Amino acid sequence: MTTVICPYCFERSQAARLPYRCLMSRTGLRGGTPCDPERDDLWAGFTGGTAAPSAYMRGPVFPAPRTMPWSRGGGRAECPRCGVASPVRVCAGCHSDLPSDYCSQDSRIIALIGAKASGKSTYVSVLVNELRHRVGQSYGASLAAMGDETQRRDREMAEDLYERLRLPGTTRPAATGFNDPLLYRLSLPRQGRDGSRHTALVFFDAAGEDLKSAEALNRYTQYLSAADGIVLLVDPLQMGAVRDALPGDGGPPMPSRETPALQIASDVATQLRSHGKGGSRGRVDTPLAVAVTKTDTLRGLLDPHSPLLRNTPHAGGRFDEVDRLAVHEETRSLLEGWDSGALWRQLERDYSTVSLFGLSALGSPPPSDAPADAPPSGPQPVRVEDPLLWLLGRRGLIPVAKPPREGTGGTAA
Repeated sequence: MTTVICPYCFERSQAARLPYRCLMSRTGLRGGTPCDPERDDLWAGFTGGTAAPSAYMRGPVFPAPRTMPWSRGGGRAECPRCGVASPVRVCAGCHSDLPSDYCSQDSRIIALIGAKASGKSTYVSVLVNELRHRVGQSYGASLAAMGDETQRRDREMAEDLYERLRLPGTTRPAATGFNDPLLYRLSLPRQGRDGSRHTALVFFDAAGEDLKSAEALNRYTQYLSAADGIVLLVDPLQMGAVRDALPGDGGPPMPSRETPALQIASDVATQLRSHGKGGSRGRVDTPLAVAVTKTDTLRGLLDPHSPLLRNTPHAGGRFDEVDRLAVHEETRSLLEGWDSGALWRQLERDYSTVSLFGLSALGSPPPSDAPADAPPSGPQPVRVEDPLLWLLGRRGLIPVAKPPREGTGGTAA
């Protein structure tokens, strides 16, 4: 039986047992009176209950019938009060409405973490665009936003970044309100078979302010423990050696000092081990992709032939492991020079499966006189897709071209 993970509270439920929400429609087949809205205390409590009282007046929730409605009614069930068939499923744990097609496919939760100003919101905006265009073309994939809220935010992200050339704002801290995840349906051709395979991708962005201590991070532990993979974004401009090596005049503006990536990675591992995600040797078994961002600012520090300066061609619609290993080793060498390898040693001890990446979401820094703007030419990303494709490849969702022998140094299998 299909198991569904709520993308909001991350509670696991059997799809057949998910409740429904009444539509309160006036087209009842029984000719009865439509249902009145009721206060949904469970949903209000989950979202914080800070909105106007009217916001929590919603259609009544009723249990799923014992039969399997999707086998003969397209996933609809009749409200026992008014008789109107509803397709709206809700999570039993938090009463959040689930997109109509979310419960009918596998889901992959991708946790996105990183200190404030590491570029998480910009990264997601650019990644979605690349999956729809350049990368999607290589893999024969399509990406569609699921649910009204994600569709609205998806349109706003695209308009702001690609039409208005405005960078996304910072992620709202959990203390100031509830952050909805972004839900997408990724469709890929079935390997060696006709038809497509659909997977729900859930992107949950934790605000940098919520990663400053293990205590603050605790509120995200449930979502982190449910994740199929974690992407940790590392801002190289937070490292003293990089700041010292870059030119002071005419160079990129330096962000204020934030929580070190080493501390974030260590605190996340501690939280996950406390929720049973540690293996026999105490290392977390959730795959971790560590991506050094803003590589466009590092051009003067890189060899002209560095793999970090170019996109991989994704030849034949396959993820190239040889290329990944080259990027991993190049990034590991850079980290050893920047912080004597302290971050990499911490990662090796805390995680059983980890790979290093380097990427640039914009391709060049924002204008010095308008740091909230994208470059005038628009985003020209480099390797933003690599961390996600690596995680998808490990789950067998995309084909992988593997090298004759796997590399060394703690890289992923």
